[in-house]
Amino acid sequence: MSSTFDPASVGRAEPSHAAAAPGAPSALPLPVVRRESPRAASGRPRLWTILSRLRSLALGLVLVGGGLAAGAVLQAQGILPFMTGETVAPAAPLPAASGEEAAAVFGLGRLLPDGFVVTVAPPFGAGDARVARLLVAEGERVEQGQPLAELDNRPQLLAALASAEAAVRLREAELARQRVSVAASRTETRAALERAEVAAATARRELERSQELLARGHVTRATHDDAVARSQAADREVESARATLGRYTADAPDAQADIAVALRNLDAARASLGLAQADLARSMVPAPAGGVVLDIHVRPGERPGERGILDMGDIDKMMAEIEIYQSRIGAVETGDAVEITGEAFSGTIAGTVQQIGWDVGRQTATGADPAARTDARVIKVYVAIDPADIARVRRFTNLQVTARIETGEGT
Repeated sequence: MSSTFDPASVGRAEPSHAAAAPGAPSALPLPVVRRESPRAASGRPRLWTILSRLRSLALGLVLVGGGLAAGAVLQAQGILPFMTGETVAPAAPLPAASGEEAAAVFGLGRLLPDGFVVTVAPPFGAGDARVARLLVAEGERVEQGQPLAELDNRPQLLAALASAEAAVRLREAELARQRVSVAASRTETRAALERAEVAAATARRELERSQELLARGHVTRATHDDAVARSQAADREVESARATLGRYTADAPDAQADIAVALRNLDAARASLGLAQADLARSMVPAPAGGVVLDIHVRPGERPGERGILDMGDIDKMMAEIEIYQSRIGAVETGDAVEITGEAFSGTIAGTVQQIGWDVGRQTATGADPAARTDARVIKVYVAIDPADIARVRRFTNLQVTARIETGEGT
């Protein structure tokens, strides 16, 4: 069967209505597609098409990467097994704490010398003095009163002491001079008294003779009156000499006015000497107690600050300062056994609760866990370290430790 080409049929398919001959293979109608230029069909430039494909490719890569990241997160969180259909065995429950574990109280703390760490500061009145010399080293054992450091104001204080000593010697010389002067005056006054007494005796004899002569009429009244006046004057000289001598011969010789003034001046000079000696003593920093130098905070030429000059303590006896939560402090009693562990020594050290604090404060000792509480309210418990374990920890002042206190709650 023949057919003619119809240009109007281009671009569409038309079914054939003719019946196929019997026994002949059936012929399917073929669609006729009209092909046109892409530029004419769409009107968009080829470059825009390429950019669109690249954008689709980038979007696909982003989606693939997001899926991989989500899978990693799900696997890390343990959700992937559930999504893949895998079965996960339930976690075994934690065993219940035994009576012994439930009775224990745990806490963080630090190791300290018995009597705590002593911070040695400059003496009172040191002012702006700097450290001139350090007389000890870290780890050195010192005795009470032993000089630890010398301050740079010592030369000036030595000069002040020398001046005070010279002033005392001067006042002592003045006192000695006054005593010698008083002794000489006393001798002179005694001699003057003796002369006055002789003159008075002579005047009295002349007066008696004048009275006899006047009674006989051998002398005039005027001459007799002169004899009376001389006798009276001699008596007054004797009284004056006796009074002067009495001032030098009192029961307390130092009560004499000149000597008393000299003594007061000497006392003032000696007081100034005492102050100079005390100031000089403050130029040296002594050890307040026996112990070991733990840390030195300043060097020669530096002015001591708030941390003082050095820290020291008696490490022959050690203790632990443990912070216990306020909710658990009721279970702790004096005499409870304590086991202490730390990173600087192996095993455990033993101790005994010696004292329980009276003040509730903020927690200062924290562990390495970043999720641990740092604002808990705690009470400090002081634990005496057994003497047998002191040698193991005597070098670890302020070492953070963990304490396990055995209480009587589980018994």
